[in-house]
Amino acid sequence: MTTKEMVEYTIKDYQKQKTFSSFLSGIAGKMGIPLWAFYVNRGQLITSFGIRDKNGAMMEFFPANNAYHFVSRIGFRTLVKLNGEVYEFFKEKNLNQDLIIKQDSVSIVERNLALGIEVKVTYFTLPNESVAGLARKVQIKNLTETEKNIEVIDGLAQMLPSGIDYGGYKAISNLLQSWMSSIHEENYVFYKLRASTDDSAEVNMVLDGNFYFTAANQEVFYISDYKLIFNEDLSLETPYGFIDNSFDQLKKISQVHVNQVPCAMSGFQFKNLKEVEFVSVIGYSKDKDNLTHLVKRMNLCYMLAKESENKSIHDAIVGAIETNTSKPILDAYFKQSYLDNVLRGGTPLIVKTLDGQIGYHLYSRKHGDLERDYNFFSLEPAFYSQGNGNFRDVLQNRRNDLFFYPELGDFNIYQFVSLIQADGYNPLSIEGVKFKFDGKIEKFPTSIHEVLKNEFTPGNIATKLFNEGLEIEETLKEVLRNSHVLVKAAFGEGYWEDHFTYLYDLIDSYLSIYPDHLEDLIFNKQYPFFKSPVKVLPRHLKYVKTKDGKIRQYGAIHHNHGAHDGWLENESGKIKINLYGKLLTLVLNKFGHLDPYGIGLSYEGNKPGWNDAMNGVPGLFGSGVSETIELLKIVQFLITVSKDNNERNITLLKSTDKLAHAYMHLNNKDDYTNWDQRMTHLETYRDELELKQEIITNHVEHYLGLLLQIEEKLKEALEKAKKINSVYPTYITYEAKTYEDILDKDGKPIIGEYGLPVVKITSFDIKPLPIFLEAPARYLKGISEKKEAKEIYQSIKKTGLYDEKLKFYQTSVSLEDYNHEIGRIRAFTPGWLERESNFLHMTYKYLLGLLKSGLYEEFFKEIETNYTCFMDPHVYGRSPIENSSFLATSSNPDPKKHGQGFVSRLTGSTAELLSMWRYMFLGNHIFGLQNGQLYFELSPKLPKTFFKDGTVSVKLFNKTTVTYHLVDEIDTFDKNAYIERITLHKDNELCEVTGSKVFGQWTRDIREGHVFKINVYIRGGK
Repeated sequence: MTTKEMVEYTIKDYQKQKTFSSFLSGIAGKMGIPLWAFYVNRGQLITSFGIRDKNGAMMEFFPANNAYHFVSRIGFRTLVKLNGEVYEFFKEKNLNQDLIIKQDSVSIVERNLALGIEVKVTYFTLPNESVAGLARKVQIKNLTETEKNIEVIDGLAQMLPSGIDYGGYKAISNLLQSWMSSIHEENYVFYKLRASTDDSAEVNMVLDGNFYFTAANQEVFYISDYKLIFNEDLSLETPYGFIDNSFDQLKKISQVHVNQVPCAMSGFQFKNLKEVEFVSVIGYSKDKDNLTHLVKRMNLCYMLAKESENKSIHDAIVGAIETNTSKPILDAYFKQSYLDNVLRGGTPLIVKTLDGQIGYHLYSRKHGDLERDYNFFSLEPAFYSQGNGNFRDVLQNRRNDLFFYPELGDFNIYQFVSLIQADGYNPLSIEGVKFKFDGKIEKFPTSIHEVLKNEFTPGNIATKLFNEGLEIEETLKEVLRNSHVLVKAAFGEGYWEDHFTYLYDLIDSYLSIYPDHLEDLIFNKQYPFFKSPVKVLPRHLKYVKTKDGKIRQYGAIHHNHGAHDGWLENESGKIKINLYGKLLTLVLNKFGHLDPYGIGLSYEGNKPGWNDAMNGVPGLFGSGVSETIELLKIVQFLITVSKDNNERNITLLKSTDKLAHAYMHLNNKDDYTNWDQRMTHLETYRDELELKQEIITNHVEHYLGLLLQIEEKLKEALEKAKKINSVYPTYITYEAKTYEDILDKDGKPIIGEYGLPVVKITSFDIKPLPIFLEAPARYLKGISEKKEAKEIYQSIKKTGLYDEKLKFYQTSVSLEDYNHEIGRIRAFTPGWLERESNFLHMTYKYLLGLLKSGLYEEFFKEIETNYTCFMDPHVYGRSPIENSSFLATSSNPDPKKHGQGFVSRLTGSTAELLSMWRYMFLGNHIFGLQNGQLYFELSPKLPKTFFKDGTVSVKLFNKTTVTYHLVDEIDTFDKNAYIERITLHKDNELCEVTGSKVFGQWTRDIREGHVFKINVYIRGGK
């Protein structure tokens, strides 16, 4: 494996290496239609691609384990006939094959020295066009001086028409062939169904279809009948038709266009071959009219320009994190991770609306691919595309947005805080934002009037304007200026306890850049409450006795069937309160279900925390210490705000205020009594939320005493946790020690919604689980002092959380002594998926904790073996600048898998890496207040080995190049290191500042992007 200026990664003999799967980004530009495309390092790479989701596949979707088998048969094929002999390039047995991975494309090359021919294939997605398309550039080169006349057949061996349902095709693919047809037009082939396939009285004609065309500088022979090439070899192994017939003979044979799964291939004759290239595109179009017009202008030069345009789009995105150190592979790693972070969280398009300036996040999608076959991913096939995602994933991946786009302001906070319900929970599915027009409709083209009467996306407007040939960008801006923002979400599957824990990171990032806006953020802006049609049941309806006599917590939530997701409202409309009130509401709800021993937050909503594979823990009355840690951070933040603003007013639901007063009078004689009272008050509050709600106003100081009590209780919780294990346990479970059956008036057991008898538990025994990495990672990241952090770090290195062989960390110590009730994690093999593997997201969260807690030397030592970019790629098994969800640890029973990465790229590790980038290269809070004055201050934490010729540079706010000059050879985190001076540059102006802080107008100019260059000079020995 080699690198070339770190813009590409080459894997030699790729089909002989460990298998891996990955994907093209699917980014098609603002005015493009995205297409998903997955690949593996076998055959000609692409295993499946399509539009929107699996139901839009143009090549059949297979999970990774099957994709490795099928890619070489039904995938892309290149057949070359020279001197009457047919040779197939990119067969597994062939030699001299390279795989070249770039952030915008992927290529393969095979050099056949015996034939004297080289073939290179490059895949990229079609940018900024009205159709979605996968482009495939093929370059064929004569490696010798000998004249060669060759015949070539190249393309996709099996092509699906549009309208094929994923599940249906898996079940009845033979029958569905009866609807298929391929229509040969002048310059392309159109693949469609002749009519709808539903077994219903209403039968519809089908106009849309998938298409295939090739742009070349000579005549193209289109083949859609695979039997023309393979005859009756339905395995598609041997091209008997091409072997037995010359190219001219093949052209004379009639093709069959119906009742079979077609292919999409092109045939050529190249006389006196030197070097040729052609580009084929497979895509989707709603009809043939638009497609016919497009294909006429998509000649070879046009398609080569599209390849460059695709690269430019990706370069522009990752340019936001331009980093230049002495380690080019690390710089490339930051860029790739930034790109993959965009794919989960989106990149904000800043637009002005009636609700202020907001971010419309383009290019995001819910993760799902060949290895994440369990997720039904979706990419919106529209201009200005945005995708769906899960609350936790999207929220985390937008954590660092403001360091690249500060003009986004507080919109991310608004979007996610709005989704917090009055019961402290939140919906799972984030469905982006839409808009509602509230202006004078007659000012705009009639073609968009119907769209403006309903909720819409920018893509809806752009599509209508495009179809009419009207101007788009300025019209869209004006429409949005006259529109309100609508945050869209849906309940999804359950209530995860950890989701709230990522909100504080958004607030912290915002205040790092806008500390002077704190009061406006906390007290002035108003936030609604999302309302799901699902509520958490009280204990007497979810504490049950199983058939074998065990007491468990099952069926913890109730679906109000017929109700819909919406917003908490009263007769005046949406109920809105300020951020302080929402955070206090969150705190009171979470504190209410602190567990029976007062240690962790109970998983009482049917789902666990971050580790989904611990799905059995809620049934065991489980709780999470990680969530206690994060709740304490929010409480301490509110206490600080309260002390600094004790005369300010806050708004709160009257029901929430009542709950707060109930907590002020809790009985603290023992943990059980305290828990029982808290839970009773919380359950009463939840019932009251079903009634009409009112808003009350109080001074901040009114709740300060309660917050201080809660802080004390949470600190006690962590002290109790530390007594269980000095590195902090992540999970606590409980066993009912004594209980009472709940009986009806006839003395018979009451059967709960889950179908089991319900009970009242009167006492518990605590049952801690083995230690996981999560709780200490969160503790280091948010609470610990340096001395305690070092003790925890040293302790962890001595436990099974550290893989001594591979020098990296894993999710937990051995779970072998625990039964399967804790969750599916126990069914997994050690060192696999979430069980005892190096789950990169959590490992990186731990590394971030080391960095934030001040363990700089330890941090930089650890990244040498924990950052994938520094790993041995032959062991890692894929490009080291691409993350994986997990790496198999040495506890895995298969030694060949040790250190190998699985499940590609779309992982929360990118969010953690960007946070590490922020703290390493910029510092924590880069803006602050001193005596009421705003200042700018950088505080890099970099080892001297990162400097090349005495400098390191990074991009700030996607506008300003910051260059650090190491005047003296010293680590910037050394206690003797200091910033001697700073120079700032904007158009025709220069400012030099002594020391590390910048005050005055230049501070605002930096934040607003007017300063294009900052030089920082670092000395040592002060």
